[in-house]
Amino acid sequence: MAGSFVLNTGARIPLIGLGTWQIEPDVVGDAIYAAVKAGYRHIDCAPVYRNEKQVGLALKKLFEDGVVRREDLFITSKLWSGDHAPEDVPEAIGTTLKDLQLDFLDLFLIHGPIRIKKGTTPSLETFLPPDIPATWGAMEKLYDSGKARAIGVSNFSSKKMEDLLAVARVPPAVNQVECHLIWQQDKLRKLCHSRGVHLSAFSPLGSPGSPLPGIISVLSNPIVISVAEKLQKTPAQVAFRWGLQMGQSILPKSTNEARIKENFDIFDWSIPKDLMAELSGKVAESRIRSSPSKRLQNLGGPLGWRNLKDMNFFCSEQTEEGHWVAYNICVVAVERIGIPPQPNPGPPYPSSSIVFLSCLAPKMAGSFILNTGARIPPIGLGTWQIEPDVVGDAIYAAVKAGYRHIDCAPAYHNQKQVGLALKKLFEDGVIEREDLFVTSKLWFGDHAPEDVPEAIDTTLKDLHLGFLDLFLIHGPVRIKKGTTLSPENLLPPDITATWGAMEKLYDSGKARAIGVSNFACKKMEDLLAVARVPPAVNQVECHPIWQQDKLRKLCQSRGVHLSAYSPLGSPGSPLSVVSGTSVLSNPIVISVAEKLQKTPAQVALRWGLQMGQSVLPKSIDEAMIKENYDIFDWSIPEDLMAKFSEIKQACLKPQHMFLPMSHGIDFSSIFVTSAI
Repeated sequence: MAGSFVLNTGARIPLIGLGTWQIEPDVVGDAIYAAVKAGYRHIDCAPVYRNEKQVGLALKKLFEDGVVRREDLFITSKLWSGDHAPEDVPEAIGTTLKDLQLDFLDLFLIHGPIRIKKGTTPSLETFLPPDIPATWGAMEKLYDSGKARAIGVSNFSSKKMEDLLAVARVPPAVNQVECHLIWQQDKLRKLCHSRGVHLSAFSPLGSPGSPLPGIISVLSNPIVISVAEKLQKTPAQVAFRWGLQMGQSILPKSTNEARIKENFDIFDWSIPKDLMAELSGKVAESRIRSSPSKRLQNLGGPLGWRNLKDMNFFCSEQTEEGHWVAYNICVVAVERIGIPPQPNPGPPYPSSSIVFLSCLAPKMAGSFILNTGARIPPIGLGTWQIEPDVVGDAIYAAVKAGYRHIDCAPAYHNQKQVGLALKKLFEDGVIEREDLFVTSKLWFGDHAPEDVPEAIDTTLKDLHLGFLDLFLIHGPVRIKKGTTLSPENLLPPDITATWGAMEKLYDSGKARAIGVSNFACKKMEDLLAVARVPPAVNQVECHPIWQQDKLRKLCQSRGVHLSAYSPLGSPGSPLSVVSGTSVLSNPIVISVAEKLQKTPAQVALRWGLQMGQSVLPKSIDEAMIKENYDIFDWSIPEDLMAKFSEIKQACLKPQHMFLPMSHGIDFSSIFVTSAI
């Protein structure tokens, strides 16, 4: 038995529980069964995890099989953001109890201080001003009724906790938050402890969905590894034991039975005081040095914010009336790092957590979320085929226009000049490094695992950077090191070995995300089958006349973001167009552009965004760079989007370099004329 912490209700919450977030419905039952047999007595779930019915079936089987009794299990679920209205709260717990096949919950939490319209998903249009006191009043009635034997909150900052505690008749028993060695939540922990609120930690090893990109992970942190070696334990066990000794229950998640058992083996030993001091001191310091404002950038991204300076500026800037949306998620992030949100700058409105955003749309591009938790801007400047003597001016113009992604590669033969442009931007104060997303690539001649670290180091030196936001394998082709692309220089690729070296770069922090380029469906499936760290991005040529539907669907289903180079087509594209037209001269593209009073290029780029892919147009003309960026304050209606499916799709030339190759091909000429 794992023991327990005492809640302010007198109930006991087990020290360790199984988290079910991100566990697929078809395997969550087996994970729960294995966990309970291993000794776990707490199961944490939520409607938004989309597996609660399967959790209920697993619980029913456990009770029927006599593995455990209901009174011996502690079950937590949560109230979703769309059910905050007091009249919706009883219905929400009723649905959860039905799904879980239970009569009561041991703990019911408000999932976060965010409210959206009922039945919708979070977006700019669906945010509503939260009324936590009213929602909490309905939660208290559930506690009175016995349907929830304890009530609490999740993802509440110190300020939100203080606000709730000031009005609560029944104080929250628990605040469940992300908490681990690299996000130790000291201020929040101390507040909760002083007010009798138990802190429970989800993602106690960190998480791919965590808003902390670019920071060395818990399990690869050298201090954690050192302590684990001294105690002859795994880094995961050390991280869990640290949490318990800090007084918080923990909710690791796993579907692997051996890992589930290993995670539970943390009760017959402890971390000595001197090592606890190292973990609570040096590890925390390493996180602080990694720019905590990143949390705001990542949490606020869906609403258009890029960084604290932008948020403070636009919140204090007088704006027009009539187009207000909630930005509660930004307020949460601001409060987490101790900076008070700016007051509502415009006309009176029911919530102070409101900000005008439609005026930002042309300026703030937002972002797509990668599977690492990082955000990739929806538009970037491609630097392929841009001459070295003009690439710097193009980058400078792009960044001043609002671009926040620069895509480059050693094979473009202009990377040193890209680096000089970035250095000038930083030195001139035009932008800070943390606000730019920089991508580069591993060339074909550097696929040997021992060559990969040297390749990224050369790139970082050329770019005058300490890390890359994204590092891609340039293609599933390998040549002899130091040679050019030709038949006699080809080698059999070993993508598995190359990817292993890429994963080490991700672990080290030199590449904050890793991915691939020019990978077809089969190559993607092969890589995903062996990857420890799945690719975050597949960058391919993609546009209205080569829509890559099969590849897009595969990537979306596996959590890989599709990024489109040459989104307007390219003179160097490896395509022979079936329709006989280019992207910009395609009659359907032109027709849509005329109806929307936009240029064909803007329509093609906007199509890409609405298909869920980031786009990387390239240009050296400042006016064109600005025009390409003007795609965020309008959209293509559904009926016109449907027209794009009527466009005849291009086909690859038989000799395209990434198709199976024969020795009779002139690869040097293909290299010159192919999009890379």
